[in-house]
Amino acid sequence: MADRPGHAVGLFSPRPLPDGFQSGAWTLQEDGHPFGILWLQTTLPRRLRSWDADVLLAALTIAPARGSIPFVSVVHDLTAWTNPEWHAKRTVLGFLPMWEKTVERAARFLCVSQSTARELTDRYPETRSRTRVIPHGLDPLFSPAGEPRAAERTRRRYAGGSRYLLYLGTLEPRKNVERLVAACERLWTQRRSRPDLVLAGGIGWKTSALARRIARSPFRDKIHQTGYAPREVARDLYRAAEVFVYPSLVEGFGLPVLEAMACGVPVVASTADALREVGGEAALYAPAEDVRALSDAIEKALEDEPTRERLRSAGPERARGFSWERAGTQTLAELEEAAGEGAG
Repeated sequence: MADRPGHAVGLFSPRPLPDGFQSGAWTLQEDGHPFGILWLQTTLPRRLRSWDADVLLAALTIAPARGSIPFVSVVHDLTAWTNPEWHAKRTVLGFLPMWEKTVERAARFLCVSQSTARELTDRYPETRSRTRVIPHGLDPLFSPAGEPRAAERTRRRYAGGSRYLLYLGTLEPRKNVERLVAACERLWTQRRSRPDLVLAGGIGWKTSALARRIARSPFRDKIHQTGYAPREVARDLYRAAEVFVYPSLVEGFGLPVLEAMACGVPVVASTADALREVGGEAALYAPAEDVRALSDAIEKALEDEPTRERLRSAGPERARGFSWERAGTQTLAELEEAAGEGAG
């Protein structure tokens, strides 16, 4: 979107961003502000005025409570409002008051899935005429495996050389990782030689119960934690995995499911609406709260060869339907419309 002719794009952040955000396609303004919510209300409006901006894309949903510049809100999910107990208290306390202003003032709401759009418009009917659905795209980095020795190296580095099941995502309550551990323990109780479990992702919040669960597990030697996985590492982990499992209680989209399918690994996901929307017929599903069903689905994806082959084939084909180019074109059109309405 940033490289389209006729547009100057500014990327504003309260904190320094990783190197990957450097680009000649936009102007990057990073502030060393310790409090993102306060930055949003004080510093960002000044930045927008100095830029003489026509429109703001609020990529993290909320926008400054006051201002004359029209804005478009990207809605990933509504869990901060529907399930505040899953989030850090400071996040909820900071977001909720600003959300009401966002509902009132946003020119558009760009939801990343039909599921998120339904939830938004059911809860806030006044947003219906301003709501659009623009799914995430797929980074072309994620593609089926290449040479076999790369998978061997990945297994040695992250799973002690063992075959493994993979979860990739932030460790937080709604990701339902405790039940994933329980499902794997059920598989290992039946046959210990089954693949290990690799948990790849940064430590989020409210993870003490998960840490205790892993520490008490009689199979804790089969559970490996990698910490945050950069894009290239994530790709290698997907490619070398036997099965990718994403058992979230709720998701707004489920980007790891898309990435895993693109890499040709069989996927097992929960029956959360957004995950079924992304995975279609190219994944297996189990209710998030049913450990036995989750365990059975993993076993089928792992040991039923016709199912494995079907998922390996269907995943990349399904993933090709998601495009950042298309998402960018659609987003730009909504921004241009919002800017025009604001100018009018």
